[in-house]
Amino acid sequence: MARTLVRFTTLATVLVMFAAASNAQSPPTPTPSPGSDGTVRSVASQARFRQGVDLVSLDVCARDGMGRPLMNLVADDFLVLENGKPQAVSIVMPSGAVPLTVVLLIDHSMSMDGPKLARAQEAARLFVGQLRPEDRLEIIAFNQQAKRVLAFDDAPSGAATALNSIRAWGTTSIYEALLVAANDLVRARAGAEPETREVIIVLSDGEDTASVVGFDEALPVVRRSGAIVYTLSLRTDAKGIWLGATWPLLELARDTGGRTLGVPALEKLPELYAEIAAEVRHLYRIGYVSNDERRDGQWRQVAVRVPTRDARVRTRAGYYAAGQRKQGDRR
Repeated sequence: MARTLVRFTTLATVLVMFAAASNAQSPPTPTPSPGSDGTVRSVASQARFRQGVDLVSLDVCARDGMGRPLMNLVADDFLVLENGKPQAVSIVMPSGAVPLTVVLLIDHSMSMDGPKLARAQEAARLFVGQLRPEDRLEIIAFNQQAKRVLAFDDAPSGAATALNSIRAWGTTSIYEALLVAANDLVRARAGAEPETREVIIVLSDGEDTASVVGFDEALPVVRRSGAIVYTLSLRTDAKGIWLGATWPLLELARDTGGRTLGVPALEKLPELYAEIAAEVRHLYRIGYVSNDERRDGQWRQVAVRVPTRDARVRTRAGYYAAGQRKQGDRR
């Protein structure tokens, strides 16, 4: 089992490691995949995209007014706005059709010692038990360092042992752990078939106290990874009263299309992990080719709506456009 300590000493190191995979990636053209009942319900168009055209892929959470997932949506149900301009949705993959690639980030700083860490380990074990054979998993324990206690290449059967090995000590370096997770997801995506839905789940009881990079430096790297981030906050005051999530965790989840879930009581942790597991199975993967053909590498804001229904819709806030291709690059 791989047990790797990762400590980034400068932001430059992070960006050098990330750049090759991040700049090289062009989202693959999705192929229809079966839904939970084995059938393809809703692929709006199976148009062949010409070589050199970048497909923008979005994972979309669509719920009704009661909070229930909206099922059987098709391309015509979605309105996508990029920098305020409507885009034509080309492909819709049904909810449940995309395998998961998950990184569990678990805070094991000294403040997590005792019931907090024990509950976190228990809840994570239950979450792992809900993964399917086609899903991929990595577990990173972090304090002032990020330690891969279970790597993507390790056997998933080792997850329980990996979680049991985590002990509380040290300070908290959330942002550096996020950079490790984002970099690992981009590496794992290379050559992956079929395409997957990348998810990072961060559990922490406090604020970042040890990273050598700030939130404003970490956010663009996480954005470029395409991962959906869910954050679980155990933060309390000296009397044990829940204080809510810190602003960076709230912003990170909102920006990537995920959610921040407060944990006012430790016994709620397994239920909250199960809620995340259910939600990531009921996201639509939609794709469109932007009508802005500039390859300028700039950030483009994205909004998705379902005007045909009484819908509550959530997705990532945007994406970075592809940059100019180098001469001789035929991708």
